[in-house]
Order: sequence, then C-alpha cells, then structure tokens
Amino acid sequence: MATHALVSQYVQDVKELDSYLTGSPITLTGSTLSLSQIAAIALYPPSSSSSNPVKIQLTDDEHVKAKVSASRAVIEGKVAAGISVYGVSTGFGGSADTRTDDPVALGAALLQHQHAGVILPTYAPSVSTAIPTLSSFDSNTFPSPAPLSDPFTSTTMPPPWTRGALLVRANSLMRGHSGVRWELVQKMTELINKGVTPVVPMRGSVSSSGDLSSLSYIAATLIGNPAIRAWVPLPHPSSAISSTFSTPLSTETSSPRSSPELSPFSASTPLPPSVDTVNLPTDTLKMDNYGSYALLPAPQALQVAGITPLPLSSKEHLGILNGTAFSAALSALVVRGARGVSVLGAVLTAMSVEAMLGARGSFDPFVSEARPHIGQIHSAHLMHTLLAGSSFASNHEVEVKIEDDDGVLRQDRYSLRTAPQWLGPQFEDLANAAQVVTTEVNSTTDNPLIEPPSASNNWAGQVHHAGNFQALALTNAMDHVRLSLAHIGKLMFVQLTEIVNPAMNRGLFPNLAGGEVGLDFAFKGVDIAAASYMGELNALGGMNVGVGNVSAEMHNQSVNSLALISGRYTLTALEVSTLLAASHLLVICQALDLRALGEELREALPGLIRSSLLDAFPSFTDNTITPSLVAAIIPALTETLDRTTTLETKVRMYKVASACVVPLVTTLSTSQVQDVELGALPVFISSVSAGLVNKLTELRCAYLGVQPFAVRGASPSAEETEVAWRGPTPASKYLAPRTRALYEFVRVTLGVRMHGAGNLRGDVFGMREGLEGQDGTIGNGISVICEAIRDGRIGRVVVGMLEGVEGL
Repeated sequence: MATHALVSQYVQDVKELDSYLTGSPITLTGSTLSLSQIAAIALYPPSSSSSNPVKIQLTDDEHVKAKVSASRAVIEGKVAAGISVYGVSTGFGGSADTRTDDPVALGAALLQHQHAGVILPTYAPSVSTAIPTLSSFDSNTFPSPAPLSDPFTSTTMPPPWTRGALLVRANSLMRGHSGVRWELVQKMTELINKGVTPVVPMRGSVSSSGDLSSLSYIAATLIGNPAIRAWVPLPHPSSAISSTFSTPLSTETSSPRSSPELSPFSASTPLPPSVDTVNLPTDTLKMDNYGSYALLPAPQALQVAGITPLPLSSKEHLGILNGTAFSAALSALVVRGARGVSVLGAVLTAMSVEAMLGARGSFDPFVSEARPHIGQIHSAHLMHTLLAGSSFASNHEVEVKIEDDDGVLRQDRYSLRTAPQWLGPQFEDLANAAQVVTTEVNSTTDNPLIEPPSASNNWAGQVHHAGNFQALALTNAMDHVRLSLAHIGKLMFVQLTEIVNPAMNRGLFPNLAGGEVGLDFAFKGVDIAAASYMGELNALGGMNVGVGNVSAEMHNQSVNSLALISGRYTLTALEVSTLLAASHLLVICQALDLRALGEELREALPGLIRSSLLDAFPSFTDNTITPSLVAAIIPALTETLDRTTTLETKVRMYKVASACVVPLVTTLSTSQVQDVELGALPVFISSVSAGLVNKLTELRCAYLGVQPFAVRGASPSAEETEVAWRGPTPASKYLAPRTRALYEFVRVTLGVRMHGAGNLRGDVFGMREGLEGQDGTIGNGISVICEAIRDGRIGRVVVGMLEGVEGL
C-alpha cells in the first residue's frame, strides 16, 4: 500500500512541473529524481524559440562526486592489475566465457552487436554501406507501394521517451555504483540541455539485462558514431541543415553523406555551429511542436549543438547499456498520465451526477467509514466535496410515502452510486505504481555493481555480479496501470452511454440533441466511438505482458521482464483513455446545458398552465386558479415530458398537454369552482401544447444563439421575435462551484460550444444546397478537449478545483 494518497500526489506533481516550466532548476542527485522532473525534461525540449528552456544541473555535493570517483577507481584498479571483471575483460551474457585484454575494443563490440534495431526508411552513412531497396531496381517494372503506417514514426521511439531515458540513466550513473567517470554523466547532461536526442528503434528490448539495444543508441551518439542519427535543434530559426531526411511515404534509402572523421577512441573538437561551417539548406525534417529540429548523423548533430564526442573507457559502454532507463522513463511518463486520468475520472463522475440529477449522498463519509479502504475513502471524499453547492445533485434523500414514488428509480445506477468502490482500488494501484517507478528511477540497475571501498570490503572495493537490470517491478506496475485504465475507462464509458440514452438519462433528449430530435442525432456517433475505445481498452487491460516472456540470448536471458513492451501497451491504453475522457467531458457539458434548459422549461410550467386555464375557461379568474390546482397538474405534465423526449416537438407537446386532463378534471371535481366548461378542454390542451412548443423553441434559441426566425420551418410571425443568447455557459448557475470551473473551461476557454445550432437552423452541411459547412465536427470539439488533457491545461483546472480540499 502506498503511503501517499493518489490525489495529493497528483496535485503536487502538477504544481511541481509548473515550477520547472517557470524557471525553477532541476538538480540531479542520484536519489531525488521525481516523475514531474522526468516530465519536464522529456516533454519540454529546448529549441531555438525557447525563451526559458527547462534545464538540469548536476549536484555540487562533493560526497556524490566522491562516490562516483571511488567507484571508477575500483574499475581502473582491476584493469591495471589484470583482474578479470565481467564486461571489462569478458564477453557478454551467454558469451561471458570469452576473454580480452582490450576493454575499449570490447565496449565497441558491445555497441556493434546491440545496434540490431530496425529503423525505416533505411539509412546508410556512406555509399559503401548503402543497402539496395526496391527503388534501386527498374522502377518501370515494380512501382513502390505506399507504407501501411509511417515508416519512421512506427519504427522509432518518440523523442520524449529518449530524453526521459537519458535523464534516468544519468541519474543512475551518478549514484557511484557503475564504475563510470563523472565526465560521462556531465556529457549525458549536456546532450539533454542542448536538445540532442538519439533516434532509437521502437522495438528490440526484452528489458531483462536492462534495455540494452535501446541504450546502445545513446552510447553511440555520445561517441559520435555516424551510423546513428539524432535530432538537434537548429542554431537559428531561419537556418536548415543539409541532412538525410525521410517522409511518411518514403521507400528509398536515405542519401549517404560524408561526415567528419570522428573516432570513438580519441576526442574531437566540435566545429562552431555557424552557417558557414555547418552548411545549412532548407529540406530538413522537422519535429512538430518542438520548434525547428533537424535529423542528422550523430557527428553532425553534436557539431551543430557544440558538443565534443566523448570516447568511452573501460566498463562505460556496459555502464550506459546495462540499465532499465527506457522502461523506467516511459513508465514514469505513463503513470503520470494515468494518475491524471484517474483523478479526472472522479471529477467526471461528480459532473455526471449533476447531469443525471443524482445523489451526492452516495459519497457520504459514513459509507466509506463503514468500509475503510483508503482509495474508496479518498475518491468518495473528492466527489462529495466537488458536488457541494450543486443545484442538480441532491444532498440528502427525501423520504416519501410508497404511493408517492411508485415506478421511480429509488437510487442512482451503479456507474454513479458505486463509483468510489470502483475508483478506489484504481487510486490505490496507481499510487503504488507511481511509488514503484519513483524507486526505480532512483536506483542503480547495472551489472556488475561496483561497491566503492569501505570497511566492509577491506577498503578494496568489490564487484557484485547480480541482476538489478531485471525490470519486472516495472512490468508489474505497468500491467496494473493498464488494468486500472481499463477499469476507469469502463466507468466513464457506462456513464457516457447512460447520459446519451433517453431510457436512462432522466428526461434529456435522445443522443443529447440540441435541435429537433428527428434531424439531430448529436452524440450517437460519440456513443459508438466510445464503445470502440472501450473495446480496445478491454483488450489492453486484459493483457499480462509479464507472463509472456520468452528465452533470449543463448538462453542466458532465460526470463525477461518485457517492461518496455508493457510500458508501450500501457501508453496506448493511456491514449485511448484520454480519447474516452475527452468524449465523456463533452457529453457531460452538453447534458448539463440540456439539463439547465429543461430546468428553465419546468420553471415556466406554472405560469403557462395558469395562462392556459384563463384562456380556455371563462369561469376561471386569477383568484379561482389556486396554487393547489396548478400543483395538481404539474406532476403529470413533467412525467410525460420526461417520457416523450424521442418525439418531434409538436407531437410531443400535444401528448404532454393531453396528460394534464385527468389531474385537472379530478381536481375540479373536488374544488369550489363552479360551472367549468369541460367542453373547452380541447382549447386548454391546444393552449398548453402551443405554449410548450413556443417556450422550448425560445429556450433552444437562447441556449444555442439562434434567432427564432432562423429556426428550420419557422412561421412568418417568428420574424417579429428576438431572443437574447444566454452566453456559452447557461448551466453555470446550477452547478457546484468546483465543477463549474471545468464546465466553463470547456465552453469559454476552449471555445467548444453547445451542440445543435446548425440542426436547429437546418443548415448542417449537406441538408440543402448552398451551405458552407463552417461549423466543424463534433469530433473537432472532442479533439480540442483531448489536446487540453494531454498538454496539461485541464490538469491545471482540476488542481484549481481541489484548492482548499483537505484529506486527499
């Protein structure tokens, strides 16, 4: 059980990340690396346009440096004495029975055999190593096919993964257990701060002896291997760099380019990054959202960044490779996102309670105290607090007689009522996963481990051959995170489908139509898409990657964690969960607007009934129409309103008005009003029906910003009527102060308006000729929300909603 509550972890993480984005320094110590620090470095790389780039610095603690130096001295002493040490004088893994007295050449051989990853399109650093491809042959005979996915992005890791791995590995190496030089940690830090990011194959690591192959591309970049490429920010925004490059439809081998001769065995002086010396043209491959980045062979990338390649010494090749940095970095980024989705899931549940006129009492502290799982307690407390002050959510159950609630669902459905019991275990598992990952990124995951001289080893230092590189702790964490995301997604999916379904949504229009239901199917497509997302989450959540390992490398790596694979699948689950959360949030906002519209319609009912009685029955006066008479009619009217939302407006409202007859006649039979002309009942029904049609149309126009004359099929008299737009947030006055913040963020800040204006006007593109179709799509609105979740804006809103909440 994690000692820290998930919600407080999340709030602290968001605030900590923002502090780094606004200038607070990140200092590596080897033992205090946080998930938010990894996110700051991985997700916010430097570029030519960065005014305040996030940078890291190494601790100035002499004790930390001394441990690194002492560890390095142990290796240098063993090498000088001719002592056999694994990975320094021996081969690797199942080949550890071979021997050499050339540790630097051994390290180069290690990198060579680990550079086995596939990166498309194919790339060759020189003509002599170019590989023939289909385009090398007679193009008139065999045309080149378009790839089924983007060759480059589908075979390489996104740069944030690699930047995160660089950070995690540097943090681990400075712990003084790896036998490397302090200069190596400094050089890795320099790569990070100057934005040089190696291109690393997506696949190929079993995460058993660490992420060997993946990390080998970092090592190769450090020494300036021209066969390896890296991203580098351009030195000037207007410059571009002569480079090999790929396109999404490219099937050709990249053009070879000569490189400065850089030896992994001797230092090279970098050329200054100027236009004259680097020869900058215009056809360079760019990275979206990262400013201007060029993809270059490692020597040129280092040259542009002003970095001198670092020849590696004994043990350092293995020191870089033999660790879990890629698995740990990706896990860190994923668990951060999953933690945000879990808190957002609780927020969306609270807003769903409002949209469905649910009960805040489901989250009463008494309930969780009776079953005191910490996750349930915290999630219930969160939702109970969020709903304080809501006009839509009932605070306490109102006791009524049996005959007064016949046929009424007595309690909320499971997706709302049992949300704390459903989300609680996910809160606990995700908090635990975050703790596991935090421990991992502050650990030493090498083999062998170098223990600096101490009294316990007679001040001689000791080499430990063990298995800290086995990353099953991360695999288990990611498998659990993926399952939690599937569970959270399930809750969001069911809430979404119930809100859209007129049989379950307590009087909202089917599909949450803003316009006429027969020509506005609104969120039906979102409902279907959500089912698609949920189906994929079910498949991902049901995976157990850790039990699927296979033997590798001469059966030496007989058990493999597959942590990086589990992390990749969990990232996919996170991305799908984000799509579902964004869809759910937009559905909730539409439902809240419609609920507010319905509330205003209900508020108008007493006056409408009174005026219709006066119009239809001459014997009635203001004095004889008592509140009790009106009150007797309203229940039948509201019940029928809720049951007829699938009907066209005029048909529906006539049915609703007709439902008033029985309670009216029954009440009149016991009243003191005399000589009521029952023959005028049809006039009364028509008056109520017309009043309801007009009021609903007026409210629709007010909520959607449409004038009555523009409504599809409007009568000529509508030209004389004007309606004031309620603005983008008509539901605000009914919502709890805390949930209101997220609703208003979507409607105002993101500018995603209530759906239905085009349907009400009848000018949806394709409904008739001559339409321009400028309203965009429902999916566009979801995309805007999805981006706001991914870039942290919604997270900041959620954290603001939680200000002042204790006990989380």
